[in-house]
Amino acid sequence: MRQMWLLALVSAGFLAVPLLGAAEDGRADPVSTETQARSAPVVYVDVRSATWRSRGRVSFAIAPTVRMKLASAGLVVTQDPAAERDMTLHVDYRESRGKQISMDIFGTEIVCHIRLEHPQQGALLSMSIREEPSYERLIEAPYVEVVTKLETNPYFYFLGELVRSRIEASLDQTEALIEALRRTVERGRQPRPATAQDTLESPAETFTDLGLHFAGQAQENAIDELGRLRDERAIDLLESLTLHPDPRIRLRAVYALGEFHGPSITQAMTRVVQMDSDTGVRAAAEAMLTRASTP
Repeated sequence: MRQMWLLALVSAGFLAVPLLGAAEDGRADPVSTETQARSAPVVYVDVRSATWRSRGRVSFAIAPTVRMKLASAGLVVTQDPAAERDMTLHVDYRESRGKQISMDIFGTEIVCHIRLEHPQQGALLSMSIREEPSYERLIEAPYVEVVTKLETNPYFYFLGELVRSRIEASLDQTEALIEALRRTVERGRQPRPATAQDTLESPAETFTDLGLHFAGQAQENAIDELGRLRDERAIDLLESLTLHPDPRIRLRAVYALGEFHGPSITQAMTRVVQMDSDTGVRAAAEAMLTRASTP
C-alpha cells in the first residue's frame, strides 16, 4: 500500500515538493527573498535534469525538492538568474536506464551531481549521489524504490543543512553531516505540536509530511555512513545514539561504533549488553565486543 501511495505521488509530480508547491517551469515559489530574513545567505539554484523514460519527462520534481531543502535550512532561495546572490548551487540530475527487471520493465538509475560555488572562493561543496533499484529481488515499483533511496540518502536528505553548514561555519562534508544528524535527533526528542493535518483521513491529503515520512530511514542511513567513514568526530554522537528510544537507531549506532576502536567504545558496548531492553541490540553489541577482543 505504501508503494502504491508513493507511486501515485510520483506520477502526479508531488513527491517531496508540496511545501513549495511550484512546478519546474521557472515560476517563483512561495518561499522568496521577500519573505525570508534579509540576513540569510541568498542561493541561486540552477537545476538541470534529464531522463531515459518515455517523453523525456522527469517525474520526480527535483528542482522544487532542492529549493525546499535549502529554504527549510533557513537559506534564501532565488530562481532569478539576474538576482543578487551569495552563491550558486548547481544540481545535475540524470536518470538512466538500468538493468531489465522483466519483459517490459527496466530499472532506473539516478546520478545527482551537486556543486556549491562562491563567486570568489570557487567550489565550497561538491558531491555525487548514485542510487539504483534492488535488482536482486522482484520489484513492483522500481522507479518509486530508486526515488525513495535518493530521498533517504543522507547527503540528499540533509542537503539544506550541509549547504548552510558549509556557508556559515566552513564545516567539511563529514562534520556537517554529523551536526545535521545531531540536530535532527535533538528535534525529534521534542514533542511535535498537533496540526490540522493530523486529523486528515486520507493519506493522499498528508503528502506535505513526506519529509517526516523519510526521516527515520534517512537517519539510519546517516548513522551507517558515519560508521563507514570511520571519522572519530562521530564517536560522541554515535555513543549517545545507543541511548536513543528507537531500537532501530540504537542497533545502527551499535553497528557503526563497531567500526571504531578504543576504551570508550568498549564501555558503550558493555553498557548496551548489560542494560539495553532489546535482545537484538544487546546481541549486536555482544558480537561487537567479541570481535574486538579477538586477536
